[in-house]
Amino acid sequence: MASNKDSANTKPARATIRDVARIAKVDPSLVSRIVNNDPKASATLATRKRVLDAVEVLGYRANSAARMLKTARTQMIGLLLPDFSNPMYSAIISGVEKRCSELGYGVLLGDHAEGNSEKTFADLLQRGQVDGLLIASGTLSDSFLKNEILNHHEPVVMINRKVRGASASVIVKDELGAELAVQHLSQYGTKTITGIFGPQYIETSQRRKKGFEMAAEKLGLKHQSIEVASWGMEDGRKVGVELLSKKVLPDAIFTSTIMMGIGFLRAAHELSVKIPEDVRVVALHDSPIANYLTPSLTTVNLPTIEMGMQAVDLLVRVMNGGSLTNLVVSDLPTLTIRESSSPHLR
Repeated sequence: MASNKDSANTKPARATIRDVARIAKVDPSLVSRIVNNDPKASATLATRKRVLDAVEVLGYRANSAARMLKTARTQMIGLLLPDFSNPMYSAIISGVEKRCSELGYGVLLGDHAEGNSEKTFADLLQRGQVDGLLIASGTLSDSFLKNEILNHHEPVVMINRKVRGASASVIVKDELGAELAVQHLSQYGTKTITGIFGPQYIETSQRRKKGFEMAAEKLGLKHQSIEVASWGMEDGRKVGVELLSKKVLPDAIFTSTIMMGIGFLRAAHELSVKIPEDVRVVALHDSPIANYLTPSLTTVNLPTIEMGMQAVDLLVRVMNGGSLTNLVVSDLPTLTIRESSSPHLR
């Protein structure tokens, strides 16, 4: 007879897929398909909910080791980005990690700001060390991505960017975000506005520029678009110094990334240009850091966390035999007004 001490040390039996099936009153194979996000899982919403409720009640966790042996999968997803410090990419990472955790996948992060890690990630995919690859790059050219990765490997999903010839991507409504910024900046007697954009060989830059120019023309604003080599703070500062050194300043500035916006504010400080009294500024994408700048920076927030989550969903569907598709996150951009664009807040 077991002692009380032995009984106390006995671990509760781990819930199995059959336990879930019994409670949900379905076949274990259907439980497996639903838990693994298999697009071939044929079930009504009510049945799917019943299965997922049973999973939660029992605390069921899929046996990753057994699944790897059966499917030859690693349960790892690779995520390639150009810069971990950029607030937009940090938000994408949060969304990817959240959804991967929910679906039982690990995330392998790669930063291609230096070195040749983009090819390393392609090699990992080829060797079967990751099951799929997410690429959120605002610097790699379309030709490189197609020739080195997309033409040779599946499954791969682009985040926050489309690549001509690639059929799997998730983006947000950048054009609408730029339009929202211009509409806000058109107040207070604004007649001239300048937009600062990243490399034009990147499709994301093209969408943001299009939204900016269409909104400016619609509102009757004299507008100028400036293209710079990167999306970063230093390029924002350099173009800011160039613009703010001229005798005639634009009434308003739209920077297509928050990093450019931070750099532009630095340039204004260096040249003693008052923001927003002399020039009003709005940047695309929000971050808590915007509250702590002087002046605080007005931003248009993009649903980047949701974009990261939907990119994982799409990648998993493709890995399980689903079709390739280009998705646009339905959530709309939102404006957060701070000191840099509103004289009334100073």
